[in-house]
Amino acid sequence: MAHQLRSPKAISTASTTHSVAIHDELLRARLENAHVAFQQALFHQDKDYLRSIHAATKTVNPIIKFTNVFRLFQKHRQLFRNGEKISVAQIKPKLYLVENGRGKWHEIYQIVRSLWSLPYSRGYGRRLRFVVFDEHHEAVIGILGLQSPPADLSCRDELFSYPSQRKLELVNHTLDAHTVGAIPPYSHILGGKLVAGLLASDAVRRAYWRTYISKKTTINDRLISQPLVAITTTSAFGRSSIYNRLKYQNRLLAEPIGYTKGYGMVHFDDHYNDIKTWLESKGLLVPSGFGHGPKVRWQNTTIALRALGLPTELLRHGLAREVFLFRLTTSLERGMSGGAFGRPIALGMDDYSKFWTERWAVPRSKRMPNWSRFESVEWINSTLRNLADSVTG
Repeated sequence: MAHQLRSPKAISTASTTHSVAIHDELLRARLENAHVAFQQALFHQDKDYLRSIHAATKTVNPIIKFTNVFRLFQKHRQLFRNGEKISVAQIKPKLYLVENGRGKWHEIYQIVRSLWSLPYSRGYGRRLRFVVFDEHHEAVIGILGLQSPPADLSCRDELFSYPSQRKLELVNHTLDAHTVGAIPPYSHILGGKLVAGLLASDAVRRAYWRTYISKKTTINDRLISQPLVAITTTSAFGRSSIYNRLKYQNRLLAEPIGYTKGYGMVHFDDHYNDIKTWLESKGLLVPSGFGHGPKVRWQNTTIALRALGLPTELLRHGLAREVFLFRLTTSLERGMSGGAFGRPIALGMDDYSKFWTERWAVPRSKRMPNWSRFESVEWINSTLRNLADSVTG
């Protein structure tokens, strides 16, 4: 749908005799402009623009306090390394499960997640979060964040033949990875592929079992589905270099299964505070929290678009993200059809780490010998300081 860019500045200087109408028109123009600008960025494949939207959202509506995160980094600074301190052949990763809301690994997870251009997300439903830590160098490599899967994901659902009325039950044997990645200096030697590959590791399956065995769902008081049989994830911007051809020996770990349909909130995220304020003034705001249904941000934006006389098709931003499937059992299709899921597919952390080192890390370090000269610790320090200043300034 084509729209002409309209000038919010021009609209805001119009007559003030109808303040509500002016506010309506201003919000309407901002949302239309945001949609058009996003379409233009996609057309020109301008990923820097897409990252800038996420960066703006981080500071406009932060979930965590960046001033606190900056202080946490000073507290744990000794656990971050410059590349010159890293011997590639001796990297030894270990997963540390993050306890919700407390502890050393929770603090480190917050630090690392704040470095992402994507806005901070705690995830929803069942959650597992890990810090990937280099035991040999005593340094943080990256993080993993998993959450309950989407109930509907067309490219995933087309793979399986769910029995009648059992789709949600069976899909809940899976998780969705919403945060996957490495930080410098490890990211410079394809550490993202190390972290992503660990999604398929025995350690993740076992952590899920230990965390959710005998626990029940909040809504219907049923035992949480066991075991964990698969993980889905999506690329941040179209195709993904991290998941592309991600293998362990001859086993394809990240199986590309299709693309999302390109609907969502990403292009409206930095306008969401305006949307909430406007809806509240109209008595239309759906509050967040348990009991108000899923995807409250989506609900509120849909309500606002309709109330402003705009088509809900504006929620189609057009960024089709690639979707990947990590199979963790030998008979996934049979299990999703109501049968047995088969045996777990083993993947030891040491085995995968050795494979990653030889397949990706060592060759990359030789092709790009300057990787170790990057001042990673100072980059992290300045990035977090700038985030803290942007909120307090």
